[in-house]
This record gives sequence, structure tokens and C-alpha cells, in this order.
Amino acid sequence: MRRPEVALGGRKGISRRRGRRGCGRLLGVGATAVMPGIVELPTVEDLKVQEVKVSSSVLKAAAHHYGVQCDKPNKEFMLCRWEEKDPRRCLEEGRLVNKCALDFFRQIKLHCAEPFTEYWTCIDYSSLQLLRRCRKQQAKFDECVLDKLGWVRPDLGELSKVTKVKTDRPLPENPYHSRARPEPNPEVEGDLKPAKHGSRLFFWTM
Repeated sequence: MRRPEVALGGRKGISRRRGRRGCGRLLGVGATAVMPGIVELPTVEDLKVQEVKVSSSVLKAAAHHYGVQCDKPNKEFMLCRWEEKDPRRCLEEGRLVNKCALDFFRQIKLHCAEPFTEYWTCIDYSSLQLLRRCRKQQAKFDECVLDKLGWVRPDLGELSKVTKVKTDRPLPENPYHSRARPEPNPEVEGDLKPAKHGSRLFFWTM
């Protein structure tokens, strides 16, 4: 039996069907993918956490208070992702973010379920989920969390300020992930003679 050919680009073997010319590489029988190294992936148990099963309207209604109550774990996680450039190294910080979100919504459900439900329902039914259409429900919710939990709604722009994060996590060896410096040019032995026909600087600066 004739062995099937494998098309790996070039003019021969490229599909001639309309709209498929020059697209990708085709892998056939016998083609193998070789990885340069072994990638260590976390297990399913390491990635398994309880999901925060809420809709976008709920998140939008709780966003301001959530940003204040979970400010530290969120910024710790984002700092880890920025410095490490590897999500596998930030699994513990991600679990803390998930835990803080769950605890946050549990406290709201325990103390202010009714006004919060009215607030996010109003946002859900309003056009484009605009907050300005639900200020009355927002005021009731803010008053409830202030009286029962002591949470103060942050001012406009408070959560978008630039802040410094104090962390106990050690700084990576190469936080900017820059490439290694190239080897310096070898020193030239002997005296260099001037060009035979003079400098060409005038030619390049015309």
C-alpha cells in the first residue's frame, strides 16, 4: 500500500479549494509533535475551587463594595501574575481571591439579601445595566451594609488610584523577563588603519 503523503507547506500539497489557499500546515499520518521540554501542569485537584455562581448584574451591583473588601487579595494576585508571567505560580493567590469573593457574597446574603436583590434586579432589568437608573435601590443597599457590616461605599475614582502592594512573596529573579545580555565584542588587536578612500559619513548624511 502506498504511504500517504504529508503536506508541510510549499507550493505542492496546498489545498486548491476556494478560500483555503496558503492556510496553515496540514498534518497527516505519521506526523508527530515534539515538545522541547516537559511542561509541569497542576493537577485537577489543585485547580478545583468552589465557583462564584453569580450573574453579571450581581457582580456589577456589588463591584464597589467588593473592590474595597477584597482589595488586598486581588492586588496580590495581579502583582503575582505581572511579576511571574506564569499562572501556575499564582494558584494560591487565586484561591485567596476566590475565597474572599465567596465570603463577601455570603455576608451580603446573611445581612442584606433583600435590598441587594432589589438592587441587582433593577440593574438587570434596566437598559444597558446602567447604575443611574437604580439609585434608590442603591441607597437602600448602601445603608444596609453600612449599618450591619460597617462598609462604606468608596468615592468615585477611589478604586482606580495607583497604589503600592506590600507582599511577603519573594521577588522573582527576573521580574521583567528580559533576555540575557549578549557577550561583549572581542577587543581588536593591533592598530586600525584609516579607510583608504576616506570616511563615508558624508555619503550617508546627504
